[in-house]
Amino acid sequence: MKKFILLAFIIFVLAITGSTASAGELVDGNVSLGQDHVQMTWYLVGYEKSSPETGVPSAIVRKYYTNVGIKNETIELLMSKFGLNAEIAGSLYFTEYRYIYSSDLKMFAVGYIRHYDMVGNLVYGTEMDGQSEGTQLTWVAIVPKGPSGLALAAVRKIK
Repeated sequence: MKKFILLAFIIFVLAITGSTASAGELVDGNVSLGQDHVQMTWYLVGYEKSSPETGVPSAIVRKYYTNVGIKNETIELLMSKFGLNAEIAGSLYFTEYRYIYSSDLKMFAVGYIRHYDMVGNLVYGTEMDGQSEGTQLTWVAIVPKGPSGLALAAVRKIK
């Protein structure tokens, strides 16, 4: 029975890992990026060596809610904007982002935003697929000491 549970867990992890990759090769990162200005803890959890959109690396980063006020604001947003009930939204533990970097490595866009509970179940996600006004890729400057810049620096060191 224990072998079955372990096998099921491994298949689950592989399925989640495969779902975060698009056409590029996803590589495990698992690098702490530290805390940001509002005391949220960030990690690089993976990256693509070459994103299909730009041909340069993209990063998968997670923000863990170590600031209760920001967590509560996000829970309220999930309930008001996306209609989640309080129990589901309240299970929020971390948010994952896919950062797509421009070919000149000066800009980035968020490819998806996914909210998860403590055991890794998807609470709510938005794919930036261009299907609506709210899902268009928006390119902004990389902030060198912010998560976008720290993740890019970590990816460049790993490569």
